[in-house]
Amino acid sequence: MTTIPVEKLLHVNQVLDDFDAANHFYEDVFGAEIYMNSYHEAEERDASLFVIGDTCIELFSPRTATSLLGRNLARYGNSWHSFEWKVPDLEAAKTALEERGVRLGSYYAGSFLMTHPKDTHGMLLEMCPSEMANDPRLAPGWSADRWRTDHPLGIRGLNALGVAVRDLGAAGTFLEGLVGAHEVLRRDRDRIGARSAAFRVADHVIELNQPEGEGVLASFVDQFGPRLRSIELEVESVARAASYLEEKGVGVIEGDDEGTIALDPGDNYGVRYQLSEQNPFGR
Repeated sequence: MTTIPVEKLLHVNQVLDDFDAANHFYEDVFGAEIYMNSYHEAEERDASLFVIGDTCIELFSPRTATSLLGRNLARYGNSWHSFEWKVPDLEAAKTALEERGVRLGSYYAGSFLMTHPKDTHGMLLEMCPSEMANDPRLAPGWSADRWRTDHPLGIRGLNALGVAVRDLGAAGTFLEGLVGAHEVLRRDRDRIGARSAAFRVADHVIELNQPEGEGVLASFVDQFGPRLRSIELEVESVARAASYLEEKGVGVIEGDDEGTIALDPGDNYGVRYQLSEQNPFGR
């Protein structure tokens, strides 16, 4: 079967209801650099793109309850939605997905596609052949250092995307075959009740987490099914980040691993950010 040569992670997508408030929140708490606001008529949603350190986030906010994103929001609430890969040839990527029987939720020739997560082990994959217009990371001399040295969160970079799956072996084999991912770490995560395997894809890592018995992860999968659950950022100091977040009125809760913390999704438009001083995956 055809392998899709992923070039890079373009952004991670979040779906939510209060578009303006969420943009302001990210600017205020994360020091986000917003570089795009748009409306997609066919998808019936507002969107914004911004960078936090070296990571780009896209906010989706549906205007109608009957659109694909509107139905997603009704099912899952404010939450992580998907992540987007840059690929050299969208038509070739579509062919590779079709070879595997993967259905598409959205497809716009020459622009982007999104997969049906039931066919991709809960990972809602977006693929695009182009860079995002005005992405500040493409500017000559651009650096993410200010989020590490000047911002109180002290963000060093993205560690991994954390995906909850039902079948670790099958999901890992799927990633290896689809995009040539290679395993970089396998571990037990007792705090959330999971067996995990991390895979490098181009410039980022996807950690697949399968529930083992009862626990935090099993409860998540029971409620929401397999899907993108969290993203983990490496920071200079967990203690400093926690103090700053509390000053901002953002709840800090126990992270998935010892020595880590997470932002309370209830204070963060439904999404879980993990913060850690360590990067077990390598860069």
